[in-house]
Amino acid sequence: MIEIKRRDGSVTKGYPLTQAQRLMYFVFNSYGKNPAMLNIGAGCFWQGEIDYPLLVRSLQEAIGRTDTMRMRFTPDKQFGMLQYLADEPGFEIEELDFRDKTEEEAYAYFKDRTRAAVPLFDAPLSAVAVAKLPAGYGGFYCRLHHLAFDGYAAKAFIADAMAIYVHYRTGAPYPKPTARYIDAMLQELAYLDSDARKADRAYWMQRFSTEPEPIFNDYMLDNRLLRQRKENNDPNQRYLLLYESEHPESRVMHFDVGAEETQRVLDMCRRRELSVPSVLMLALRTALSAFNDRQEDVSFKFMINRRGTLLQKRSGGNRWHFYTLRTRLPGSLSFAEAAKEVEREQSAVFRHCAFDTLEMYHIKHMAMHMDRLEQTYDAMSFSYHAPLEVPFENEEVKKTAKGVWYTGDISAQNLYLTVKHRLNDNGFEIFLEYRINEKPQRDLTVFRETMLKALSLGTDDPDAPLDAILDALIPAVEAARAEQKQED
Repeated sequence: MIEIKRRDGSVTKGYPLTQAQRLMYFVFNSYGKNPAMLNIGAGCFWQGEIDYPLLVRSLQEAIGRTDTMRMRFTPDKQFGMLQYLADEPGFEIEELDFRDKTEEEAYAYFKDRTRAAVPLFDAPLSAVAVAKLPAGYGGFYCRLHHLAFDGYAAKAFIADAMAIYVHYRTGAPYPKPTARYIDAMLQELAYLDSDARKADRAYWMQRFSTEPEPIFNDYMLDNRLLRQRKENNDPNQRYLLLYESEHPESRVMHFDVGAEETQRVLDMCRRRELSVPSVLMLALRTALSAFNDRQEDVSFKFMINRRGTLLQKRSGGNRWHFYTLRTRLPGSLSFAEAAKEVEREQSAVFRHCAFDTLEMYHIKHMAMHMDRLEQTYDAMSFSYHAPLEVPFENEEVKKTAKGVWYTGDISAQNLYLTVKHRLNDNGFEIFLEYRINEKPQRDLTVFRETMLKALSLGTDDPDAPLDAILDALIPAVEAARAEQKQED
């Protein structure tokens, strides 16, 4: 703990950044320093009669229960920056009315709010507004900050606010108390000087020092990302510079999976005792394999949101870490067997996932003699957001509910695939956030179709060998590749 003197002359307790916060701040500083990279824009809207004064009151109570709404940062000579909690959130809930606008105009407004610059030091980071929308929709919008919230914490705040609102509307139980962010943060900082951290460091050092070299697997039809670099550099090169800061502009390709199809996947996972993220990651790596001549050695980053205790689940904050998931799966394995292998690899990483992501990658680059942190074997990143129950007044209202993610159109990485669940029917929502400089829209359309077909085939027949699934996938990939070459 370090004493911080605030502008009004009072003194408060300040603390260094946690490991996950350092990662986010490193990304911000390294890839464009665009404020939108640290902003999260999210909306929760539904149709029906909405008591807006009550919704405002409910949001105020939820904000008061969420410590990280009061989070502030201040420059520091020793640590670069420190975090502390202000006495008050420091912002008012806005009331917006878009009923005379189009849905597109309302969306554009919230997207602009998400992209807006936010003062980083000694000022409120969050904003919350209730909004009346066209077509009888209404609800609220939040602009949150990645140093204070991750995706789980953002959805937990939304669920908490809705639970309070539903409590007052229907008499449902008041939500359970939240936990103190400082308590969870102190646990994070204590890990830095623990035997557990030393053991985790030894694990990553041993792993990267003894494994054979991985290989980059392209998500572009013509495999040009690595091919071009081989032509210009080393014919034997197996990694590339993927995280450049010069072109951080991005867009999102969003598509839905039907509720029934999603339920088929969930039912298969339950029958075969498979985790949902392991099955989704298997579909992803199978698509990469189909794009790369049946490659059996496939690596990508996956996001871990470490919330194994009640304190971690209830205290908010940012706990995002990204780790390499390397899968080496022979084609003779069945889909179910391969999913178990993915799950085993994921579990091995879970046991050492408190370790600082940045330090882990420094160890990897040192062990594999790579000279820049931006160089990678990982083609893309993946995250799965498990369902987090958001309560509504009744099932009829819930059927109209929609959660909206307002992207900032800025990304540190070339490709980031996120899978979430819709609020109204629990179906999968899939987001492919891509940098526009590679112009990969057409390639990603084929890639997503290949991934979804792999998921469907594996769900229909979990005992099918990966080779058989690839046999069914590759003709469409080759046809799209040939069509692209002909047009070029």
